[in-house]
Amino acid sequence: MNRRLFLLGGLFQARITRRTTNLQIEVMEVFLSSDGPCALLVHHATEATRDEFSRWLRANSGSRVAFRLPNGTQLEGRVFRVSLCFGRGLILTRAPVTMKAKDRMTIV
Repeated sequence: MNRRLFLLGGLFQARITRRTTNLQIEVMEVFLSSDGPCALLVHHATEATRDEFSRWLRANSGSRVAFRLPNGTQLEGRVFRVSLCFGRGLILTRAPVTMKAKDRMTIV
């Protein structure tokens, strides 16, 4: 195996790991309008997942993300890292989401 194959294998593996994470997060604040887009300020759900969420957020800021609500509904949005607030993310959706502070959801 040459260096190129080794490095590409490492990048490919890291990408797969990031995509299949099923990471649970907690909503801190909800910004919504009754008929349009919604924004969710989120952070890690538990102290044990704080570092994992931080790494995931840095690697995926600006990306499309799918998440599952506690009732099983799956939604899509775009996640952004809030650079002035350590470990915080902002998820923008196109449709209103019925969530409140302290609710948890899973990134799929």
